[in-house]
Amino acid sequence: MSQERRGSPPEDDANRFIDLVSGGGFWQSVDLRVCAIRSARRWMNLVTRGFLDHRPPQSVPCFSPVERSQFRAWQVVRPVEDLPLIVCGIANGVMKLRPQSVRYVDEPRQPATDIRYSFNELAGSYRTAEYDLWSCHSLVGFGSSIFDVVKQGGHDPFELDGMIRGGPNAYDGLPDLVRRFCARPRGLKIQGNTTVVELIAPLAVRFDPERVSSSADRVTVAVRAAADVFVANADLIWTVGSTTGEPVRHGSARLADCEWTHEGCALISELEIPVQNGDSTATAFIVIGDRCVDRVSVPLASTTSNIRIRAQDAIDPGLERFRKQLRASGKDKSQQFEAAVGLLFFFLGLDVHPLSGHTRRGDTVDHLAHAPGSSVTLVIECTVGSLDAGGKVGKFIDRREDVRSRLPDREVIAILATASERAALSKAEVEKSERDDVVVLAQEDLQDLWIAAQAGETSVQVVRRFRRQLAEVRLRGAKGSVR
Repeated sequence: MSQERRGSPPEDDANRFIDLVSGGGFWQSVDLRVCAIRSARRWMNLVTRGFLDHRPPQSVPCFSPVERSQFRAWQVVRPVEDLPLIVCGIANGVMKLRPQSVRYVDEPRQPATDIRYSFNELAGSYRTAEYDLWSCHSLVGFGSSIFDVVKQGGHDPFELDGMIRGGPNAYDGLPDLVRRFCARPRGLKIQGNTTVVELIAPLAVRFDPERVSSSADRVTVAVRAAADVFVANADLIWTVGSTTGEPVRHGSARLADCEWTHEGCALISELEIPVQNGDSTATAFIVIGDRCVDRVSVPLASTTSNIRIRAQDAIDPGLERFRKQLRASGKDKSQQFEAAVGLLFFFLGLDVHPLSGHTRRGDTVDHLAHAPGSSVTLVIECTVGSLDAGGKVGKFIDRREDVRSRLPDREVIAILATASERAALSKAEVEKSERDDVVVLAQEDLQDLWIAAQAGETSVQVVRRFRRQLAEVRLRGAKGSVR
């Protein structure tokens, strides 16, 4: 990424990260996990992933190193006071940490490592760091391709996985090593990925979405924290809105004043938000300083005016099964997720035709949905895997065009719904879908639509949402082509 597009040089981002973390008072140590390949007498970085930890260095769990003649993976734990030296080493291209120093650029004359700071909020639609436990300050940089770095070191990239498997403390290749040793949830493959450095400073308080409940007079939310030091600096802020046009109500509570219990390694507390007749949604935020570190929005289904939802509540009390299936993940849950997506569009006022019983199932979309009183038809495809697995996007486009050719007098909008959060999606696959005028709905988008359905949003408003989303994508594409 060029400095012109970044708007600030790498050293500014590095200094900002150091300043924010040094002034936080939450962390006592830096837990670094490094994977490197030998290149002549040097060790070249493949993956460096560092976590700031609230525990002192001697209390941080130890990982056994993976030591091969041409590959190493090791852990180094340092007091947080060493963070500026660590960041400076990474930015300048060489981090000197025993038992080995590691290089981030091949030659001393090369430009400094291009690293950027961002605050990764759990509820945000975009996160730079591959990290989903807590909101965090992050410093992230990408380098050359892993394939090229391994090859330039004189090794066969296709033998790296076998190298990692072939000795003590083995892991099942680089993806497994990066996922479990480096705690990077989606791992990192040899082909198609770049070398990476990620420093993560978690603000370890969040909601537990599985323990949210509501009744006629209160919403109960559960809050989870990693340690007292985070609780002591956090506040709960809530907003309750009604469907009657009355002003929204606000309130707050200091989390340090709440009762906390230990559950394994975590702290748990429950808080109540008062609601009243006519309220439609309660939204709660956890705030540390001026940072929102998590949010949860709780639709008050008991007050919804949506007759379709009220009817469904009679056979699925509290819509618990529906809400669980809408969050379903894993290949064995694909049919449940597909059914929940169809039901969601039904709740939004569309006439939905699920095609799961169609005799030519493999050649059809998952749902057709018609907006009553309009000339709009939605073709809906659902996935619990990657967006373009098996060429899914191309096949979906062909099916949309087939529907369009048979319905020349109607507007046909393609919807691709995924059970994954947007941060977990491949950027290339999202862009490929959007270039072909497909509305991509990630998990958080589906949850927003569920809230909208309970608030009484109509099919007309939903269609307007999708048109606006398509227009915004086209505008971004036009601006990009001008550049």
